[in-house]
Amino acid sequence: MKKLLWLAVLLAGAAQAAPIPFATYIRLHNGMQEAELISKAGAPDYASDGPQTKSLSGNGTVTVDTTRVLTWLANDQLPYTTTVTVKNGVVTDISRSKKL
Repeated sequence: MKKLLWLAVLLAGAAQAAPIPFATYIRLHNGMQEAELISKAGAPDYASDGPQTKSLSGNGTVTVDTTRVLTWLANDQLPYTTTVTVKNGVVTDISRSKKL
């Protein structure tokens, strides 16, 4: 039983998200919410939390900016890796590169 559970955990971690098809890629745009991005493109292969910056305004309020980079990797059927940068929950950059 313990070996079966370990195998299930290992296989779940090895599962990859699918690359983003072109028909979906052209519907992504700067300014869309992260939740909408995930609902259209699916879960990414990698999500990297970038730096958090804090700034203090003149009236004493603190603003925290967060940046995330989401990546959908290429595979044999679809040789394009898509990388999306999200700042404060809003898409700010979308790039797509062909796997060589």
